[in-house]
Amino acid sequence: MRLLFLPAVLFIFSQAYAQEEEAQKPPQIKDKIIKTEFFSPLTGNVTIGYEQTIKNNITFTGSLGIIGASLVHLEGHQAGLFLKPGIKLYFAPDYWLDGMRRYNDLQGFYFNPTLVYSGFGFDYYNNNGNKERGTNHSFGLLLNLGKQWVISNSFSLELYAGAGYGWSAISAPDYNSSPYSTDLSDIAPYKFSHLQPSNQVPIAFDAGFNMGILLK
Repeated sequence: MRLLFLPAVLFIFSQAYAQEEEAQKPPQIKDKIIKTEFFSPLTGNVTIGYEQTIKNNITFTGSLGIIGASLVHLEGHQAGLFLKPGIKLYFAPDYWLDGMRRYNDLQGFYFNPTLVYSGFGFDYYNNNGNKERGTNHSFGLLLNLGKQWVISNSFSLELYAGAGYGWSAISAPDYNSSPYSTDLSDIAPYKFSHLQPSNQVPIAFDAGFNMGILLK
């Protein structure tokens, strides 16, 4: 009986030690995120984003938007794409203490300078009431502030907002917004990547909510 009891005790202790060793291991670091702007299909596009750690406190981020992939009807039947590459500079990344080990570099408050390009075609009616097809090419430099949370080292949530400079080249022959203005921005102020009300005052705005999955 003792010969049977001793192996059982050794097995129990070995399992307990293995579980303790597993619990003491630092969490596996994941340094990439594939994300989507959750409400983008309600605003006329589908946006897919990517973020990767470059070094501590600094990540590369980029987004691709498919304009026209929408859950809502677009009056102008807009179709095109936008690109938003940028760098995130994290102010004070959150820590999950394991000794002094950082849990993830992809969480915390951040500053995010972003370049923007948005290009799409749209329908409009000219001064004679005939339907035409116009084009919009927009460029911007946006300075965003935001915060990203990492949940269970597997998922991310992100909120951000910002402003910056924007400029658009809009082609819409035989369209005039008013007899006193040649600024065509009112025909397409929403660029899907950002909002730019006018070229005369070249300010642009952006905001969003992203959800993502962390990868190794």
